[in-house]
Amino acid sequence: MILFRLLRLMYLTLVFNFKYFPFKQALKLPVFVYHAHFLALKGKVQIDSDHVRRGMIRLGFPRAATYPRTGITWRNHGKVIFKGSCKIPNDCYIIVGKQATLTFGDDFNMNSGTKLVCNCLITFGNYASVGWGCIIMDTNFHPLYDMDKKRFKKTFGPIIIGDYNWFGTQCYVMHSVTTPERCIFGARSMVTRGGQYESYCVHGGSPIHVLSRNVMRDYDNDHILDYSLPIE
Repeated sequence: MILFRLLRLMYLTLVFNFKYFPFKQALKLPVFVYHAHFLALKGKVQIDSDHVRRGMIRLGFPRAATYPRTGITWRNHGKVIFKGSCKIPNDCYIIVGKQATLTFGDDFNMNSGTKLVCNCLITFGNYASVGWGCIIMDTNFHPLYDMDKKRFKKTFGPIIIGDYNWFGTQCYVMHSVTTPERCIFGARSMVTRGGQYESYCVHGGSPIHVLSRNVMRDYDNDHILDYSLPIE
């Protein structure tokens, strides 16, 4: 079983790298693919970094035991750009349309169960982090006709996510959203266009609003080491 998994990893990794990258760059194996469903290996993928190294991008690796180990589902007809290291684990979906450009900033970190649908433009800044089970899409697919104004309502638009943004579990990020740096969004936040998003703030609620100010994620102290309850 272990040998089979290693052979599958090697095969998927070789297919992805030599499909998308120039030969000399592909030889470095910058992308490790652990488990994947390739629905469409089309479009373009490029690494926009001066330091291309082996395994800097990891796709479909097992991370969360609460989600199935189904790897990554990949359907690309457009353009995907990696600005540096990137981690996209098990049970994630990357769907990119023909006219779309999807850009991951350096040190991008996505968690299991997330679905990312890009038909227009989605750009993540550096050090962005996306929690479990989020949905991020730059279109709502179905245009609604405004009978009073005699025109269709806006149905799609670019999503621009700032540096160090952090999205909690099951956030929804819809089209035409722009956020500044160091925004935090609480679990199940509905992030839509027109919102007043602020740096160093936690956003949440419905409608979404600032819950607390002057807070940030400390990446050097980012884990709880002791869950023991105090003795009464």
